[in-house]
Amino acid sequence: MSNLYRQGDVLFKKVDELPKKKRKLDTDIIVRGEATGHAHSVQNGLLFSSWDRGPHQFIKTNKDTKIIHEEHETLKLEPGIYEVIRQREYDPNAPVDPWVED
Repeated sequence: MSNLYRQGDVLFKKVDELPKKKRKLDTDIIVRGEATGHAHSVQNGLLFSSWDRGPHQFIKTNKDTKIIHEEHETLKLEPGIYEVIRQREYDPNAPVDPWVED
């Protein structure tokens, strides 16, 4: 069984636990597209943010969960904890982000 799941430019990586320092978010929107405004949203899961090692988002779910987006096929996740990783387009002129890990 895979520990990585992708929907468009968002990757979901199954992890063992939530960070100790976290905050529950009062939304089901994981990320909203800059160009289209379409959103990746979670159904049947809780969304958390953490700044332990820079800005990170996590999803925690105790039952089967769906990630929904208007332009992508619905992604189904089994119960667990998932780190949310956004794919970013490379821009050689962009300032260096100190929170990005090598």
